[in-house]
Amino acid sequence: MSNWTDTRDGFARLGAEYTPDYSGYVINVRDEGEDWYVYAWDERNGVTAYLARAATENAAREILEIHAGLRHSGFLCEVFVSDEVGHCPEGATGVRWTDSKRTSGRVRVLLCPHHGGVFDDWAWSPISQYRAEWGIALEESGIPGGRRGPLRDGESTWVVEVDHTCQAPYVRNTLRRALAKTAPTWSSSDYVSAARALVKSLPDEGPWYLTRVELHTIRIALERRRARYVQCTAPGNCDAHTVITERITEASEHAIRRRQQDLS
Repeated sequence: MSNWTDTRDGFARLGAEYTPDYSGYVINVRDEGEDWYVYAWDERNGVTAYLARAATENAAREILEIHAGLRHSGFLCEVFVSDEVGHCPEGATGVRWTDSKRTSGRVRVLLCPHHGGVFDDWAWSPISQYRAEWGIALEESGIPGGRRGPLRDGESTWVVEVDHTCQAPYVRNTLRRALAKTAPTWSSSDYVSAARALVKSLPDEGPWYLTRVELHTIRIALERRRARYVQCTAPGNCDAHTVITERITEASEHAIRRRQQDLS
């Protein structure tokens, strides 16, 4: 949880200075109106360095909180790590970008703090600032072929991003409904076992790292629920329910294709 200290008109510090929680500060540089500068603590160099500019205090705070890892941007790092891990599963906090003179198109890469030095000759912006200036949507950050997560108990996992507080309760409730049905929802006891475990362990916040069986378990339950209820019947944001269903389906399809490739 963010801990803003020394907050006063035109200035706020994130964390207490000279403590491990200190992350930097935001300051309004105009006597009249608003023009906020964001400064982040660079532990490696021992200095508080300029990070970004923002139009409002809330926007400036968001930039610093995301940079400090206290708030999720909703995007994942796009750096490829290895064949086993795939792309980095950490949350992205910044964007490296350039204007290509050859193609007249903008090239950008989302980066987590650990990979923030990649392409260091490109321009850098916090995600919030880049999004405000150039526009970027979650669906534009997809990794071709699906995004793999870290191995879990020797089995590959797939990353599913969670960006709304109603998505996890919606999925857990869907699994509970499926388990309570008299007619079986799944054709295998492996799926039933996975559903029971997910009801207890699926966290409220993401990203989720789910195995192929877990993805398929959730996917079947969601598809059958949505087939029965044409209109949204669950509390929460119906658009967010649709989004998490689409993400689960996409990740499940990628996992199945990868499984077929491994067996061929």
